[in-house]
Amino acid sequence: MEPAPPPRLAARALLGPGLFVGGAVVAANGLNAAFQIVLARVLEPPEYSLLVALVVITLIAAVPPLAFQAAVAREVAVAIDGGRAAEAGAAIRDTVRGLVPWALSALLVGGIAAGGLALGGRGDAGATVATAATISAALVIPAVWGGLQGARLFVVLGLAHLTFAGTRLAAGVAIGEAGGGAGAVMGGVAGATVVTLGLTLLPLRPLLRRAERTAARRLATLPNAAAATGLTLLTALASVDVLVAKLAFPSATAGAYGVASVGARVLLLVPIGVTTVLFPRVAVLRDRARERRHLLAGLAVVGVLGAATTAVLWAAAGPLIRHVFGEKYAAAIPWLGPLSLAMALYALATVYLYHFLSLARTRFSLVLVGVFAGQLIAFAALHGRPAELIGIQIAVAALTVAAAEAWYLFRH
Repeated sequence: MEPAPPPRLAARALLGPGLFVGGAVVAANGLNAAFQIVLARVLEPPEYSLLVALVVITLIAAVPPLAFQAAVAREVAVAIDGGRAAEAGAAIRDTVRGLVPWALSALLVGGIAAGGLALGGRGDAGATVATAATISAALVIPAVWGGLQGARLFVVLGLAHLTFAGTRLAAGVAIGEAGGGAGAVMGGVAGATVVTLGLTLLPLRPLLRRAERTAARRLATLPNAAAATGLTLLTALASVDVLVAKLAFPSATAGAYGVASVGARVLLLVPIGVTTVLFPRVAVLRDRARERRHLLAGLAVVGVLGAATTAVLWAAAGPLIRHVFGEKYAAAIPWLGPLSLAMALYALATVYLYHFLSLARTRFSLVLVGVFAGQLIAFAALHGRPAELIGIQIAVAALTVAAAEAWYLFRH
């Protein structure tokens, strides 16, 4: 058996691909930030807080399919590593086909809900349809991106992030500047999601053409369900405070809290480059010592970058909020730094979760079920002030990281 490389070598192996994907993610985040900034200035706070809430809903709904990204990436990486390109292509093709009926069902449910809202004269039926359309297309994208990841097409995967962010920015800002509200902007986001899906399928055509014939693939398996649960819960842990703020606070306060959350959530993009590169590597290591070293390397990279980003956001909260989002969101200034700390901790938890998924160890999801239940109880008891929500987020994020390390040590 090969001796495990020291952590510095594992970290060095991540550097090139990780830097590219990370750079692409940073650039995509810049485009996403521009999307939020321009619309925060164009829309009134109540409309903007609605848009943020709708975006959070689509983000949470898009997380369960990330289980299929994890499964496809692992299967494609192992198949290609074993010289079985036809098997890799079949994994991508069959998963995409299996997700299409789910996507159509999501669109149908959204249409029915919109019809009910229209008949009852409540809510925004257009926003409901647009949100459902976004969720529908986003259900399929992770399987495609899992194919890119497993095939180690990191350049294409980085460009996919940029494509998604760029088309969303162009559509959303154009609609907002033209006078469209949150529902119309979400329609633009839905269109951008569909365009991204089509474009990012193209680089996988060589693998898809070589795909072998296989029996129908069952997507509703226990491992996939457990992975979907874990990914969804981790996203919900980091995001549900925005929905609580929307329900508990006046519109102006909820809008300011949404701005602070948007600013702090850049920390959740820090682990993307690292986990994207780690996943296919760890999936084929078959050596627990080397797996642990890769995990520690990923945590070190994300920890350093997260600490630096948190320090910058905390120190520059005033100028960032005032000059980027506008004076009308000045109430968000004292909330940006503490929320960034919480997101930095969730970024570390993300590294743990993807490490577990790369090895098909999905039972950590059961731990997250308990953590999320505790978070909801805490929010039910303490939601009178933004400081209470932020305090809960920091405590729960720290608990999640501690639980991940404890589970690793207990299991392994």
